Amino acid sequence: MKKLSKLLLARLPLLIFGIWAIAGGMIFCFPVQFYNLTPGVSSYGPYNTHFIRDIGLIYFSSGLIGIYGLRISNAALCIAGTAWSLFHGVFHLHLWVHRGLSFDGLFLFDLSVVIMPPFFIIFTAKKISIESKKIL
Repeated sequence: MKKLSKLLLARLPLLIFGIWAIAGGMIFCFPVQFYNLTPGVSSYGPYNTHFIRDIGLIYFSSGLIGIYGLRISNAALCIAGTAWSLFHGVFHLHLWVHRGLSFDGLFLFDLSVVIMPPFFIIFTAKKISIESKKIL
């Protein structure tokens, strides 16, 4: 069980960073689909290709920085790759409070996709660098 948790600790950040990199590329290439299909996005303002592609590039670069940080076992790079997503998650917590703390589908989406992943990486960054040396 302990071995499984160590493996998960090292692999889950890699999965998160990989998803961010892939999603960022997809957002950049398909901004209209991102705007129309991502829960809550269209309710915060009109479609803006430039802004959405900027977001795609931010996720893409965050994912690559994080993957590189894991590859060279550098917790500081993992944190740097997570910084934007962490602040984005805090902003989504603010939006949740502003919406009246409703436990609806949008909150569950935000919690699982936007809020929890960067917090997980930040709180495990030191262990990540140690464990990734053994796995990557």
